[in-house]
Amino acid sequence: MASLNLEHINTITGKQDSLWGTVSIALSEAINRQASLSSPLTTLLPVSELENAFAGKRVYGVATLQTTTAYTLLIVLETSSAAMLADIAAGGDGSSPPQDIDEGSLQILQQVLFVIANGVAQSLANLTNSDCNVLQVECRYEPVEPPVEWLTQDNLVRLDAVLHVDGSPVGAMAVLGDERFALWLAGEETESPSAQADAAAVGASPFQTLDEATTASSQPFVPLAQAASQPLPAGIELILDVPLELTVELGRKRMFIKDVLELTIGSIVELDRIAGEPVDVLVNGRIMARGEVVVIEDNFGIRITEIINPQEQLVEISRRAVA
Repeated sequence: MASLNLEHINTITGKQDSLWGTVSIALSEAINRQASLSSPLTTLLPVSELENAFAGKRVYGVATLQTTTAYTLLIVLETSSAAMLADIAAGGDGSSPPQDIDEGSLQILQQVLFVIANGVAQSLANLTNSDCNVLQVECRYEPVEPPVEWLTQDNLVRLDAVLHVDGSPVGAMAVLGDERFALWLAGEETESPSAQADAAAVGASPFQTLDEATTASSQPFVPLAQAASQPLPAGIELILDVPLELTVELGRKRMFIKDVLELTIGSIVELDRIAGEPVDVLVNGRIMARGEVVVIEDNFGIRITEIINPQEQLVEISRRAVA
């Protein structure tokens, strides 16, 4: 395997704007606020210096990405920015983030980190013209430690950016990968027996996959008649009369400006949804359910066929944002 050099770093630096741009879009959709990542920086970090580079406890995700092989990435957040993201994702305005990262915050940040990892994967797929999927993400709040498979390597590639929410800087974010990942991102061939062995080791990771986490954490839909007999959460009666906008989305289509300007009466636009496929039900712009279109006398209606749990909502939002 070739060694990382300045040419590789320069190549990766040229791809950072695209990577962080895709992550910004996905994160903005997920938290329903304008998120952006700027001031990208690419550096080499000796594996032995990893713990010193991120002193103290940090919120970080251990993400496994699958391309032609498997790569492990670390997505590291500053504690202050992680707390703000947890507050915003939970429905707050970010002005009163939790003083400490508790179990509830970690569950929310698990979803946020998956959205970020999915944005990274989508960008990498575009940059390398290959398939790239997120297999699993584990959220941790502890001193940053290198995955076992990194211990046999000398250097890591570190991609840094400054996170802004609604135009205000809230902290730094870093994505770290090993030499194999860096060489692959720089356009070098990294398939080798040792790389395949590393991939097998990653594949045997004990981390819980997203599908497993979703299955374990999802709650069955409770019929309305049964739900009516259950006590409501404390304080919820204060907001029961708040109006929400429910939208049914038939489909979407991305078009160039020139194509939009050419639309005339009678033009047909093909959407991204197959005929007969369930449509999306959005509440205040966020997907909550899927259903079938029905006709009720002279009006259209929707028959709910599926309730989307929070993790699936974030996956769908991220997929739409980077599609």
